Amino acid sequence: LKTWLAPFIMGPINTRVVRRSNALFSAHGNGYGPNFRYHEYMECRPPFSYPKALSISMGLRVADQLFKRPLGRALIRWLAPKPGQGPSEASMDNGFFRSRFVATSDEGLSIMATLSSKGDPGNRVTVKILCESALALALDDLPTDCGSGGVLTPATALGDALVKRLIDVGFIFETQVIDS
Repeated sequence: LKTWLAPFIMGPINTRVVRRSNALFSAHGNGYGPNFRYHEYMECRPPFSYPKALSISMGLRVADQLFKRPLGRALIRWLAPKPGQGPSEASMDNGFFRSRFVATSDEGLSIMATLSSKGDPGNRVTVKILCESALALALDDLPTDCGSGGVLTPATALGDALVKRLIDVGFIFETQVIDS
């Protein structure tokens, strides 16, 4: 993609969910098997791509160290927004969310999928996804071959029903071949 990347704050959690989905799908012949790898990063766009990526990376390392110490946690609590504070309605309405996923096959074909939606990612987008997930659980025909063995992921439990619901509320899914 010829761009600088930085660690994404939710990456450590999201990667485990994606890998769990693949393991559950693979157990039923629908996954990508043992060669599947998944990593998650934040794209740092120009100008100043390298300094942005470096600053984010260093900032996350500092935050990680602060969270490990009582004084650091107290400092973060003091600096963080208090309950009831947060972004304005206008800010949440005018925000946006875009994730790009790049997949490369064993044969070297690369495809980029983009998922986007209007609204602040931490407030509007997450709430839409949670509400549509609840509606899918309550109202839709869901996959019955999603396996067993503990906790299911959104992909294995809700499947295409959630994708359809998200498209119906304005999420945009796009794919394109970027290398062949």
